[in-house]
Amino acid sequence: MNNRKKMVLTIMMTLLLIFLSGIFIQQRIVNMLNKAAELSVARQTEDISLLAGERFHRFMTPLQTAAYHLSTHEQEKEAVLQMLTQQNPQGQSGLIDFQHHTTGRFLSTASFPRLQMAFHGNNVIDYNPDIGILLATPVFYGDNVRYVLYQVYPPEMLPKLFALSDYDAFTHVIIQYRDGTLAVPYENYTSNDTRFWADDTIQAGMQEVHERLKRNKAAAVYTEGAEGKFFVFGADLPQTDFSMIGYMPWSAVAGQITSIYQRVFFLFSLMLILFACLSIYLLMAQTSVAETEELRKARAEADAANQAKSQFLANMSHEIRTPLNAISGMNEMILRQKIPGEVRQYASNIKSATAALLTIINEILDFSKIESGHMEIVPTDYQLTTVLREVCTLVGLRAQAKNLQFRIHVDPYLPNYLHGDAGRLRQILINLLNNAIKYTPTGSVTLDISGNRKENTLYLRAAITDTGIGIREEDKARLFQVFERLDIERNRKIEGTGLGLAITHRLLNMMNGSIKVDSIYGEGSTFTIELPQAIQSLDPVGVFNLDAQPVYEADFHEPASSFIAPAAQVLIVDDNDMNCFVASSLLKETQVQTTIAHSGDEALEALQKQQFHVVLLDYMMPGMNGVETLHKAKELPNIQNTRFIALTATAISGSREKFLAEGFDNYLSKPMTGAELTAMLQRYLPAELLQKPIATTTAPKPAAAPAAPAEPGIPTVSSASTEPPTALIDQKLGLQYCNNMPALYNNVLALFCKQADDNIAKLDDDLTTDNWKDYRINIHALKSTSLTIGCRSLNKQAKELEQAVKDYLADDAAPEQKQQALNYIQEHHADTMELYRQVVVKGSQQQPTT
Repeated sequence: MNNRKKMVLTIMMTLLLIFLSGIFIQQRIVNMLNKAAELSVARQTEDISLLAGERFHRFMTPLQTAAYHLSTHEQEKEAVLQMLTQQNPQGQSGLIDFQHHTTGRFLSTASFPRLQMAFHGNNVIDYNPDIGILLATPVFYGDNVRYVLYQVYPPEMLPKLFALSDYDAFTHVIIQYRDGTLAVPYENYTSNDTRFWADDTIQAGMQEVHERLKRNKAAAVYTEGAEGKFFVFGADLPQTDFSMIGYMPWSAVAGQITSIYQRVFFLFSLMLILFACLSIYLLMAQTSVAETEELRKARAEADAANQAKSQFLANMSHEIRTPLNAISGMNEMILRQKIPGEVRQYASNIKSATAALLTIINEILDFSKIESGHMEIVPTDYQLTTVLREVCTLVGLRAQAKNLQFRIHVDPYLPNYLHGDAGRLRQILINLLNNAIKYTPTGSVTLDISGNRKENTLYLRAAITDTGIGIREEDKARLFQVFERLDIERNRKIEGTGLGLAITHRLLNMMNGSIKVDSIYGEGSTFTIELPQAIQSLDPVGVFNLDAQPVYEADFHEPASSFIAPAAQVLIVDDNDMNCFVASSLLKETQVQTTIAHSGDEALEALQKQQFHVVLLDYMMPGMNGVETLHKAKELPNIQNTRFIALTATAISGSREKFLAEGFDNYLSKPMTGAELTAMLQRYLPAELLQKPIATTTAPKPAAAPAAPAEPGIPTVSSASTEPPTALIDQKLGLQYCNNMPALYNNVLALFCKQADDNIAKLDDDLTTDNWKDYRINIHALKSTSLTIGCRSLNKQAKELEQAVKDYLADDAAPEQKQQALNYIQEHHADTMELYRQVVVKGSQQQPTT
């Protein structure tokens, strides 16, 4: 009897301890959850504040644009006010001077005391509860402010125009003056809302929010009182005198998670109670069954935790990447400035650190994609030598930094033109080579490329051998597991996530490849991969030399084309006369019949009149661009046998896939060489039109025919140029793009100089009138044509201006990024045009060929 009482007492005490422990653990988890939720709401608040600032900026921008126009066209005051009213009928526009004389909507300075700040050159946003919100901006004449241009939005329009309650279904946001006066309520704001904000608990929470705002951009606090459980939050709106405050129910952030936790905790507690009771009364066999069930559930929970971990990694990778990109971009802008050497060193260190961090994030994101099944393999045509050169260029610098010897051996008989995912192959090789360099303190790293061919498939083999620390035999089984760092004590100073080899292993599995490892601990390792790739052409790689440079002949000559096609019809579509001239001249030796069109409309008209075998279509043209022209051309009859090749000066990774998706057959990057152009035509012209060129005797080489007489003042170039590569115009480079034809180069250079005045006038006019679309197209053309004549410096400056215009026109660009891009254009446009003129002067001084 006593034993039974003792047993019952023991069970009761056990149950009580379990219950109390559960309550304590639950409370701790809820507190931790609330803290984490506060951080999450604070991040969301920062996003909302940016949205609010963007809304004010959206209404302020037309005012600033109109003020800029008035600074030079004072007589158009009435027209400007009428234009503002038409563009934005919700706002009432007006103009006021120092004597408080108003034009348009009448305004009393007593109603908006901060209006006076606009006469000191500041943008003003002010609020009057009876009148509404005022947006005002100064109108400068020289360095003085003569007027203030403003718009007033009445109170009844404020919720519709500026309210942020539509951020999501649970978030309620109001905008108030920093003294606490309500400026913009959320929709359906009632007296109940006024009482809610007056609640003592809510007020205490807001006081804590304002304390945290002294240290942070945004803050959120959990409150619990008579009104219920809420998160209150706030942020100051940049460049305004307003603050943003709001609240959301606690259940919208953490309620569902806690509810799930409570159920899990209840089930867990029940399981513990059952286990405690059954362990006393059941046999060992029954206990074993209970333990088996426990293990099964634990395994399911572990799988669920692993899935949650992968999702968390993917989310965090994206969250970190956004500010990291901003850091990298801002740091790049710093490096472009004239700054002291010490500051430049700091900025260079930031650049290296962000690059290393981005590599880690990319590994995490790649792993998360693989885990979730979102990683895709995208096969394309590629050249093996190009991939190897890119890989070796990247890893070679890292090996050099560690004073390691880096060697590469490539079987010269391997086919060079393959079909597969070149990006993933590059990623695999870089992962393995970086891993070898990382764990090799001294010695060398060697990359051996070989393979076996079976019918139309190359089983590409890459072996990476290092003289590093090696791998212990017992660690090899864990080598490709995620987040595994082997031999931690020895490798504790080596950075890494433990994901590189795991990603490599899984990518190879997705591509039907394999990997094996041979290693001797303390002496080094060899990682060998084998990957099947389709063969596109049997042309061999040849002798691969990473340090090989392009060879220039001492005497240029016009190379013979590998084919002629007198019956072929080719349409060249480009708005730039010089590009049309170069393309048609490069094709003369093929004897194809060329037709020129300078716009998408002209191209469509030509396609309706006759049938063409190939259309060379410029991607970026004013009016109808290349993609739009292609889509309309595809609607024409009898067009199914015509091949369309895109011409673009913006050849970046993924360009081919982009143009193929739009319907192009292929693309060429400008400036293009004659070999590239003729090779593309040979590939896409019908085989029955191609003929072998008539062989010519090579006995005494005849004297070169004199070049066509140039117009007065038009430059020509000698075929035996002695210009150094650093000269303003590199004739050797220009001759490359003109198929090593001096006469053609002379004409191209002449046309470049002849068109310079008109092109400069167009660009200056585009800049003055803010015609950024045409400015981008014209500077894009200058980027291409300047490289065609061999001017790298002008090509580089035009390329940077084009990128700045792209940044300015980007839909997702932040206001500060747009302003930085605009500043860059305005600061560098004049220098680029001056360089353009210098190039023309230099080109005009060249001597003609003889």
